Amino acid sequence: MKCTEIDREMLLDFIIKQRDRNPDISNRTLNKYVLTLKQALKYACDIDIHFDKMPEQKKIIETIPESMITTIFNYYENNQSNIILQRNYIMFRLLNETGLRITELLNLKISDFDFNSYSIHVKKTKTNVERYVFYGEKTNLLINRYIMSAKLTNHLFIDFVTGDIIKDYTLESICQRLRDKLSLNQSISPHKWRHTFATRFVQKNGNLEVLRQILGHTSISTTQKYLHINKDALRDEYVRVSKI
Repeated sequence: MKCTEIDREMLLDFIIKQRDRNPDISNRTLNKYVLTLKQALKYACDIDIHFDKMPEQKKIIETIPESMITTIFNYYENNQSNIILQRNYIMFRLLNETGLRITELLNLKISDFDFNSYSIHVKKTKTNVERYVFYGEKTNLLINRYIMSAKLTNHLFIDFVTGDIIKDYTLESICQRLRDKLSLNQSISPHKWRHTFATRFVQKNGNLEVLRQILGHTSISTTQKYLHINKDALRDEYVRVSKI
């Protein structure tokens, strides 16, 4: 179709056809489709179409249980002779302690680290705004040992076969293989580690504005989605009050 032929009625027809194709499609997905179309029309033809956003169901953000994180870390603690496993262990520890996005993590360089203050200057970000994140003392020791063992000079997370930076789909694959190996009963995708970090921060009464800056959100409203209580916390409080 020509851009000039696309109007609000066409978008409504598009939505109906998507629902016919997939009756279970969510409003959230449809809103993303419509937003993409509107942005393309604005960019290509300077056409603005008014189309109200459809109401979206707010889903509880799934996190990785602390017991599962302990299982993962124990596995790596007992398998540190392999440089690849050393690398993977550090990736998971940094995901758990910093809330970094997958691309931000994989583009880290040794020069981005301040090993005295246990901080990272994150330069390649989704929003193109640099920021600082922090990590713990044990992770600091593991990183230094890994750098020396692997004789690294630039990027921290590389493919030891090609020498290139690890790709995001490679990390996704590492997560899936680890899940299968340890028989974990839920996803441990990189973004779920970010959710887990943010949820833990809020549940420990961390400052929301500080969390916004650590996560690299441009709006506090994005950070506020973590103001939920997970199922375990709900049950603990229920038991405490009800004395069951």
